[in-house]
Amino acid sequence: MGGKAAPRGLVCVFNRNRDSYQVPLALAEGGRLAALVTDFYAPAGKLARLLPGFLRRRRAEGLPRRLTRSFWRAFLIQLVAEGLRLPMGPVFRLTDAMLGRAATRLATQRRAALYAYHDYIPARVPAGVPLVVFVYHPLAGTELELIARDAARFPEVLAAAQRDLGRLARRRRAIDWERAAAVVCASGFTARSVIADGCDPAKIAVIPYGLPPVVARGGRARGDGAATAEFLFVGQGIQRKGLHHLVRAWQADPPPGARLTIVAYVLDPGIAALITDPSIRVLGYQSREDLAALFAGADVFAMPSLVEGFGLVYLEALAQGCHVLGTANTGLPDLRLDDQAATLVEPGDLAGLSRALHALAGRARGGRFDRAAIAAAAAAWTQADFRRAIAAQAAGLPL
Repeated sequence: MGGKAAPRGLVCVFNRNRDSYQVPLALAEGGRLAALVTDFYAPAGKLARLLPGFLRRRRAEGLPRRLTRSFWRAFLIQLVAEGLRLPMGPVFRLTDAMLGRAATRLATQRRAALYAYHDYIPARVPAGVPLVVFVYHPLAGTELELIARDAARFPEVLAAAQRDLGRLARRRRAIDWERAAAVVCASGFTARSVIADGCDPAKIAVIPYGLPPVVARGGRARGDGAATAEFLFVGQGIQRKGLHHLVRAWQADPPPGARLTIVAYVLDPGIAALITDPSIRVLGYQSREDLAALFAGADVFAMPSLVEGFGLVYLEALAQGCHVLGTANTGLPDLRLDDQAATLVEPGDLAGLSRALHALAGRARGGRFDRAAIAAAAAAWTQADFRRAIAAQAAGLPL
């Protein structure tokens, strides 16, 4: 009997709850998921109630446990290491490698393809196992170059950059892009890092992440303008997020009638020492409710990142009606937003950043942002859209 062979199943692999399980969920919805190999995936029902909250959340509605394989050895190694407060970088490198090998063995046994997040590709993938690579963050080579160049210009981040450069050098690894049947990237910026690493651009599909389900609060009624233009930064206060660029540009020429609120759970001491202007306030950890109120009260979300795999926080800010200020080294260009919703500046261009801050402050005080239209732009690309695109791309793979 002839006929076309059935498409191969796909064995997906990553650690913990990466991307809220959206990629394997998409493959399951498209009928292509053979299994997700991960450290731990929670059961449903009565058994789940016996677990602590952080483990109970390790699952996704629509991704049944029968399509997952928990790799207990990796899970226990991580659990013990965290309990002993060991440095987790080397631990994750060990367990990531273990998960990659386990997924490859399963793909070989099932005559399936391996759909690997890029950190989990084992050193050797058998010739009979097709490889699909999902790249969620710019590769270490690109990040090394950008961080080193930026640190040479801005001494306040030099000490932290030197630590990061050592970490990135250890993380950098050779990937045989010839071996990959297809590559999926979460942003065009990430795709450029893959091309710089030697991958054929024809193999690459860019599929940006989508907006998680949120309850948008709509923000303040600002139709007639306001006395103060409110800017907000939320994220780690580190070099990669471009916070030192934002602080330098702001303080060199503070936008009149504007305030910048920085919410940073981690704040680099070198960047913290830069902050002297009274129009900047710094907050630490915020509850979910308080953070939502800060987004709702902000006119502009500003995060001019130096390196960003995508930046889901931009979508979260847009959903609250905030105009977003970012760079091309993020996933913002892939969302194709108009100038009502987004402004892009060059990473590290302090003069350009200053001009943008002044212009946006004027627009905010003049009430020239349509918060409902901005929120609608965010809602135009959701997690469900992301999953449909992942499933469609997988359905077309000639495996």
